[in-house]
Amino acid sequence: MNPSIETLANEPVLISANQLVEQSAGLPAAARAQLLEVLAWLQTSIAKPNPLIGRKGHVCPFVGPALTRFRSIRFHVYQGELRPAAVEPVLRALAARFPTLPPATEVGREFRAILTLFPELPHDGGPLLIDPVHEALKPEITAQGLMIGQFYPGCLEPGLHNPDYRPLEAPHPMLVIRSMQLTDLMFLFSRPECLRAYVRKFGVSSRDELMARVAAADIPKLPTLWEEVVDAAFPPATNVD
Repeated sequence: MNPSIETLANEPVLISANQLVEQSAGLPAAARAQLLEVLAWLQTSIAKPNPLIGRKGHVCPFVGPALTRFRSIRFHVYQGELRPAAVEPVLRALAARFPTLPPATEVGREFRAILTLFPELPHDGGPLLIDPVHEALKPEITAQGLMIGQFYPGCLEPGLHNPDYRPLEAPHPMLVIRSMQLTDLMFLFSRPECLRAYVRKFGVSSRDELMARVAAADIPKLPTLWEEVVDAAFPPATNVD
């Protein structure tokens, strides 16, 4: 194993995106090919504008700086059993390690991400593995001030600004853990515990402040029961500790 690869005893191995070619040299050819393809996808698609997303700007404005300025994107290649009960502990370990990862600067730390790839998972296996793990871990990952996202070929989740756009479709199946951002409010209305995590991380002091942020976010479409989620996450006339 390349000694420069970030690893600790009994912890998942991490590969830095900016050293991917060198650090992935000892991996199986199929895994290495997937890593290189996903890196190219980040560079040429996700870090660039796309008129199909239905808004101005890059698909993800954080990816470009994360790759070039902060060098804060890392990969993990999962090589265990392809079942949720086996995958979930690995993702938990990655989330637990997340706060210790560089860069040390406060701004740079917000650009960190870990992309976990599953080279042995068939491309049509996303709904059977990626989705269940994402659904199971989302509350506890967001409780740590992080986000977890599911990506795979053929993912049908619609875009926020263009329902015909598929923002979670990727060349290979993966789960992504990253820092929670102020702009993530729009993605956290599905479950009260996830919205509470946002409220805690960003110090939302009252329900009125939360509602003002909802209005300022100009979210095109909220879930049908979003107000009930807000009530459950932030009951009227109460503060969040």
